Amino acid sequence: MSFGSQLTKLRKRKNMTQIDLANLMDVKQYVVSSWEIGRSEPNISQIIKLSDIFCVPTDYLLDKNIIRTISEDDFNKTLENIDKDIKDDYLKDIKEMLDNVSDNKKAKIINIIKELSEL
Repeated sequence: MSFGSQLTKLRKRKNMTQIDLANLMDVKQYVVSSWEIGRSEPNISQIIKLSDIFCVPTDYLLDKNIIRTISEDDFNKTLENIDKDIKDDYLKDIKEMLDNVSDNKKAKIINIIKELSEL
């Protein structure tokens, strides 16, 4: 699969329009369109930013052989680890924010998070 096809697939999975992605990437919509149809390619810093936006390794975004040569189970484990790392980072950030909040406000925030997690 080409980079453009891979990018289109990832963008659609996130229910994003080309304009949405362009805004996140700080480029014009026609630039995203050009990447998707293979007329041009992003630079390395843009590739890294795309991998961050879609929470995938750059190898996956670029559809390199390393991803195609591992088993589906190994690939799924790789994605789970990426998701876990992201979740761990968010939890660490939340904990640091809560360290500076009163116990009363902490309880309210925790209740809100529990309600959201049940959705």
